[in-house]
Amino acid sequence: MDLINANNVNLHNGSREILINAGFRLLEGGKYGLIGPNGAGKTTLIRLITGEDEPDKGRIMKKPGLRCGYVPQQPRFEPSRTIEEFLVEELSGLSREMKKMELRMADPSLATDPEKMGKLLAGYQKVCDLFESKGGYTALDRGKALLAKLGLDNPLTQPMGSLSGGERSMIFFARALLTEPELLILDEPGNHLDYLGLAWLESFLASYPGAVLIVSHNRYLLEKTCPVLLDLFEGKLTEFKGSYTSFRTEKYRNAIAEQSAYEASRRVQAKLEKEIKQLQTIAMNQYNPPASVMARLGTAKQKLAEERNKTLEKPRLEEEALNLDFGDEDSRSHIALQVKDFNWSFGERTLFAGADLEIRCREKVALVGPNGCGKSTFLKVLLDQGRWDSTHLRLGPSQIVGYLSQTPEFQEGALTVEDEIRSWGALSKDGAFSLARNFSFSCGDMEKPLSVLSGGEVNRLQLARLMYRKTNFLILDEPTNHMDIPSREMIEQAIEKFRGTVLVVSHDRYFLDRLVDRVIEIDKGRFKSYEGNFSGYFRTKYPVLPRLSGKISRRGAERKKTEPAADDRSRALERRIQEGENEKSRLEELLKEAFRDKDKLKGRQTAGKLDKLTSRLEKMYTEWEEMIQG
Repeated sequence: MDLINANNVNLHNGSREILINAGFRLLEGGKYGLIGPNGAGKTTLIRLITGEDEPDKGRIMKKPGLRCGYVPQQPRFEPSRTIEEFLVEELSGLSREMKKMELRMADPSLATDPEKMGKLLAGYQKVCDLFESKGGYTALDRGKALLAKLGLDNPLTQPMGSLSGGERSMIFFARALLTEPELLILDEPGNHLDYLGLAWLESFLASYPGAVLIVSHNRYLLEKTCPVLLDLFEGKLTEFKGSYTSFRTEKYRNAIAEQSAYEASRRVQAKLEKEIKQLQTIAMNQYNPPASVMARLGTAKQKLAEERNKTLEKPRLEEEALNLDFGDEDSRSHIALQVKDFNWSFGERTLFAGADLEIRCREKVALVGPNGCGKSTFLKVLLDQGRWDSTHLRLGPSQIVGYLSQTPEFQEGALTVEDEIRSWGALSKDGAFSLARNFSFSCGDMEKPLSVLSGGEVNRLQLARLMYRKTNFLILDEPTNHMDIPSREMIEQAIEKFRGTVLVVSHDRYFLDRLVDRVIEIDKGRFKSYEGNFSGYFRTKYPVLPRLSGKISRRGAERKKTEPAADDRSRALERRIQEGENEKSRLEELLKEAFRDKDKLKGRQTAGKLDKLTSRLEKMYTEWEEMIQG
């Protein structure tokens, strides 16, 4: 049954078309991912679905009485409100309304006015029915049970403002689930969750009995939970059935086909235009042109009009993304970083105790661990104290470190984007813009105040600074936060080509799988090394996903006590999976190259190989899961 059925929906925001004749259906129990570049209108589309906004044209029909739960990207809350008050906030309003009506019904004067009493009773019954339909009488008990299931044992009297971002995310999620929604809408649900929280969210959503619509740039989350994708790009909404990887392959395959059709149409038009010009010359040079010439001229003009009416557009895959080239310098040393007997405490809490680590030049390493384990703290101490002659934090002598921070600091006195860029060195106004436009900043953006930049714009400005300084050791703290998928993929390409060393903290599993050679986990105040990408590490560390219990800040302490069986067959299969994933990344890049080079034969051949490899990988993953589960 349809929960949502939208037909020919159009919406204009005053400057551009957000939706053009959009149509889609959300079915009972379906799992849908809504994707598209930043600014495409994804959140606007959600507001249309929830009824907050109305389309200019078209209809969005909902199942009568549809129960919908919605977690916006940035939910609003009063910091002083307790967890309990926030959970039942919507129901509290209904409860207060019921109490007011009960007081009015107790008014003796209404006893002599049956008509007023009847209207009041009807209104009271309506509010009671709504309260009951939202589970009002059992809401608090169910809220407590949900919080326990989500891994929160915080007291319900704790103020919302004192919670971490991850803890608040779980409470927003719990409130949305209180009404047992038939349609759960999540706008960037992975923000503020660590990788264990994200893995749990993937598992929960995959088994959730209701329908789910997820707006996300987290490609791994989309891959694992959404068999149907809705791609919003330049006002057009396209449905694709299949995984995100399959969608990406199909998008390039279609783009190559569209490119071929576009170029063929252009050639036909050019040929017809030339023929028309020749026939017009013949006709003009003769007093009485032959009927055959005029007939051919009319036919050619008609064919040209028909070809132009096809309105084929030059195919584009996405908005213009970042054009990155860090210009890294070769290192003259073999060791990028040596950590020896490193200790660090925060108040009474010990984050590191006798920790050792070595990173070789040109390695690409992920630093992982649950929220609160000390990842960002370690990076900040390293940047502050790391040097060649340090006893505990020894940086290689020729390392030029570039740092992308979650909380960047701009140059003192810099008010605009141009001010910040020109503070980096001897840059003219034109020189500053030449650098900025590689990072999707327009000429008008140069005067934009730093105080109003979005998170994605801040990250792009930091990346511009790293490129200008020509570093050979990149330290990246959540580099893809706030970025859309095209920008994430451009960053991945740049880091893949980077010849220097990379140390990255990220919860973006898709990003890490593509880039890193090794994973370093912070475990009980020490560094533990795993060769390979993030998925290889995660499968080894968590053959069974840990139960989410206790505070999120303590989840890192919950571990599988026994390592998975490390027999020869298991290791051989893991090697084959790793090789397959590496080959998949290579084929995806070849597919992009085929589009850029307008090589349709290479595109078809590469897409076919990618399809077969993806199918083999799915079978290998299934075999691996069966093996580790006994």
